[in-house]
Amino acid sequence: MKKYILLLLLASYGFSSFAQLNKEQEAIKKTFFDFLKFYQKNETKFNQFRLYKGTGKENNPPFKVLWTEVEKYFAYLRKSVPYVGEAYIKAERAHFKFSDSCFKADKEEIMPVGFDYDRWAGGQETIDYTIQWYTSPKNIYQVDITGNTAILKIGSELWEGATEADRSWSFVPFTKEKGKWKMADNVYPMDDEGEE
Repeated sequence: MKKYILLLLLASYGFSSFAQLNKEQEAIKKTFFDFLKFYQKNETKFNQFRLYKGTGKENNPPFKVLWTEVEKYFAYLRKSVPYVGEAYIKAERAHFKFSDSCFKADKEEIMPVGFDYDRWAGGQETIDYTIQWYTSPKNIYQVDITGNTAILKIGSELWEGATEADRSWSFVPFTKEKGKWKMADNVYPMDDEGEE
C-alpha cells in the first residue's frame, strides 16, 4: 500500500511540474503579455503607419506596399517597442513582400492580403477582447525552447461541454537577441495538426 501511495505522489508531482513553466519560460510568456498591454496602450500609434494603399479610384485596388512608410514603421519598432527585435522586423518584411506579390498577382482583389485583420494581435477582434483571450487564467501555456529560439503555445480555455480535442491553439515565435527574449513574429493560430 505504501508503494502505491508513493507512486501516486511521485506521479502527481511529475504531472504538476510538467504543467508549470520554469523561470525562463515564464519570462517568454510575460514578454508576450507585456507586448499585448503595450499594443493596447499604443494601438493608435501602431495603426498610424500607412503601410499600403490602393492605387485605384478612392484608394481601391490595385494595392501596393508603401516601402518608405514600412521603413518608418521598422524605425518605430526599433526605438519604441522593446518586446520585438530584428527577427520580428525580418518576419514583418517577409510578410509585406508576400502581400506586395499578392497585390501584383491579383490586381482586382478587393481585400488587401495581409492587412485585412489586426496584424499584431492576430484576429478580427479589438485588442481589448484579444488581450483577454490570450491572457485568460483558464488557458494552457507551453514554451518549447531550443537554443536561442522558442515557441510560446497558447491553448485557449475550453467552453462548457468541450473536450481537449476542441481546444484551439495559437503560437508566438521568439528569439533571444542580446541576451533577451524577443518576439520573432506575431501570434498565429496553429493548424489542425498542431503545427506552426
